[in-house]
Amino acid sequence: MAAPLNIKVIVGSVREGRMSLPIATWVMERIAARPDFAADLLDLAAWNLPMFAEPNPPATGKYTGEKQREWAAAIGSADGFILVAPEYNHGMSAVLKNALDTVYAEWGRKPVAFVAHGGMGGARSVEQLREVAVALGMAPLSSAVHLQGAAKLREGKRFNAGETENRRLATLFDELAWWGSALRAARTA
Repeated sequence: MAAPLNIKVIVGSVREGRMSLPIATWVMERIAARPDFAADLLDLAAWNLPMFAEPNPPATGKYTGEKQREWAAAIGSADGFILVAPEYNHGMSAVLKNALDTVYAEWGRKPVAFVAHGGMGGARSVEQLREVAVALGMAPLSSAVHLQGAAKLREGKRFNAGETENRRLATLFDELAWWGSALRAARTA
């Protein structure tokens, strides 16, 4: 059996009372049952990445900031990503866009999946994120989990997903496992 895929689950919101953290915790609980994944939670609130203002474009790989280098190491070690993406004003959150923009090559040739919430189940956020993912050389998956009315499934710090949400997340995991394995094999060939 191949080594588990190193998956980074990224919490795409930093605001107080955010819905993204309970959803990301649910994703982490569900992914822990999968022997084909080794997952880490990257909470952008804990990372506190500064707004990108480094002198060199990330595509050069000349990272000068300490946080930028640390972020590059965390992202570079991954075989794939799940972005827990809120929708703010018909788009992605600024903090998530900034995290994507902070490094470049470390994202490339890796699959990215989306678990979204907000207006229209976060569909407009995912639409924008797919375009950015392609520009970064990532492979955005066709499966996404769009959580309509996510706030109704929240109890305090817990997201109480139902059968439908759990089934959709399992489908996303299956697709991520296939693409993650295929792209890891291609990257190492």
